[in-house]
Amino acid sequence: MIVFQGEKPVYTRERDSGMYDIWIYATTKLIAEIPIMLFIPGLFLLITYFAFGLTNSATQFLMYYLVLMLMIQAATAMGYALSSVFNHETTAVAFAPIVNMPLNLLGGYMINLSNIF
Repeated sequence: MIVFQGEKPVYTRERDSGMYDIWIYATTKLIAEIPIMLFIPGLFLLITYFAFGLTNSATQFLMYYLVLMLMIQAATAMGYALSSVFNHETTAVAFAPIVNMPLNLLGGYMINLSNIF
């Protein structure tokens, strides 16, 4: 979220001059960040997966990694979307929990499992 705030004036100037469209910028930015988004979650996963005592199956490990990667892609996209809405970095950072908390509450992360059934 904070990274895009620094790039926003440059992007706005280049967009206004007709150099490229928003979908090209967003797609290339996400593609350029894929190596970082593969390495850091992979390192996190290698440390925590076996420490938690999860299943020692390669398919389970890869499925967990895939879910983690999709969550990171979604969080990054949401951060860029929030950052593009606001003009100041502090406003975007302050507004992020307001958007994130209902998603966490309604997404089932904070529900007791005994209440589901």
